[in-house]
Amino acid sequence: MAFTEEEEVKLRAIIAIFDGQAPSLSSDVAAKCPALFAAWDGDGHAYAEGERVSYEGVLYVCLQAHTSQPDWSPTAAPSLWAKVVEYASGGDDPSSIPEWVPPSNENPYPKGAVVRHNGKVWESLVANNVWEPGAVGTETVWREVTEG
Repeated sequence: MAFTEEEEVKLRAIIAIFDGQAPSLSSDVAAKCPALFAAWDGDGHAYAEGERVSYEGVLYVCLQAHTSQPDWSPTAAPSLWAKVVEYASGGDDPSSIPEWVPPSNENPYPKGAVVRHNGKVWESLVANNVWEPGAVGTETVWREVTEG
């Protein structure tokens, strides 16, 4: 698809806005668009705690400041990186509801997050939710929304 010069100028402006806003995106929104973030660099790059990177199409957050090494990739160094959890909200398209991923203390599910787990759809009733949906004793932190 070819763009006119005016369309290209507008697209570049939109991209610049998104690039500038990427660091301030909430984790749930950021997880849906990892391409807005720089690719992980294992060649001596200094990472700050909280910095987010794209790695193999997935967004990760740096858990502690460090200088990267080739063998400290986000998938190989869980003490340094946590996957940014993607979740849906109650108004999202049901087909886009992601599977529940066990979170760490650094990337808990927020109140209102909607996930699929064990054939059911669940909504988080609390902020900072690290519990497994449907587990014994979690009736006050997850609510079953539907059968999946």
